[in-house]
Amino acid sequence: MQRHKTKIILFVACFILFYPKKIADNQTLFYFVKNDCLTVALGTKNNAYFLKNGKVEGYQFELIHKYCNAIDRKPVFILEEDMDKRLNLLFSNNADIVVCDTKTDSILQLKNLNPVYTDENFSQAVWLVNDKNNGLARNLNIWLNAYVETKDYKFLAAKYNIARNGNRKQTYISKYDDLIKKYSAEIKWDWRLIASLICQESQFVPDAISHKDAFGLMQIRQQTAEFLGFDSITDNEKNIAAGVKLIKFLEHYFAHDSTITAAERIKFVLAAYNSGHNKINDFRKNTEQKGRNPNIWSDVENTNIKEKHNKNLAQQQKHFLSKETVLFVREILERYEHYKNFFSE
Repeated sequence: MQRHKTKIILFVACFILFYPKKIADNQTLFYFVKNDCLTVALGTKNNAYFLKNGKVEGYQFELIHKYCNAIDRKPVFILEEDMDKRLNLLFSNNADIVVCDTKTDSILQLKNLNPVYTDENFSQAVWLVNDKNNGLARNLNIWLNAYVETKDYKFLAAKYNIARNGNRKQTYISKYDDLIKKYSAEIKWDWRLIASLICQESQFVPDAISHKDAFGLMQIRQQTAEFLGFDSITDNEKNIAAGVKLIKFLEHYFAHDSTITAAERIKFVLAAYNSGHNKINDFRKNTEQKGRNPNIWSDVENTNIKEKHNKNLAQQQKHFLSKETVLFVREILERYEHYKNFFSE
């Protein structure tokens, strides 16, 4: 009997290993999945979705990410504590999945829904899918049945054991929020975006030092501080002031090119904060030479990233955009979207 059960688990695991690619390519199975994104509406109860020391965490948050990785979709999260409003998002096709808690959420409209129970440890947590999207519901069940048998899942379940951890709600991003708001207002940047940059740079550790001798919350090098007119950046407020002044300098640099939209300029500023504006400008020139748009960050990124599978091209490409810079921009912007869910402007 035990051997038979093991064979079934192995079959399901092998099936799910290759099945997600087929699912991801079959658009008819994802009736409401648009623009390669999977939109999920959820609340913060039972450690579903929360902030801890500026980092985005949560059992449902991580589980959704695991699933999206399997089906090659980008997760988009909508924070909505009211269950009825969450259901309205589902029925109005503004969400693909709604996460509910059967013990605390009042579900008034159970018809036209496909419930998917996430696992035994968190049996009160249910993913609701519109019954017009049966393909998504079927795939969710297949993936979950396989995933809960993995070591990765057991680690995830232990990490977010509800009985042990309880609910968490952070009413601030960091203890430096007031300073971030003060200086971000001076350059008319969203303080939540700058907070996300600081989290990326230092994890809000005030005395952090990089291997390049960048220091503090915003990882400012001494020569950069002197260029910006700061004799010292060891004080937290001066460090933030210097970092924000650097952002202003970079924004002014890219603003000379009026063909760059405001949204794209933010990406170039973030990339330059990490790599330097001269390097980013060189990458833009190379992008234009290759016949792509130098004013679109994704074009610059895709044109200048090192080709790992082409040794000849890699040797010719003496200077290439680092993976660190690519992730720097991407992760700051993704975290910023979560910060907007939790904090108003």
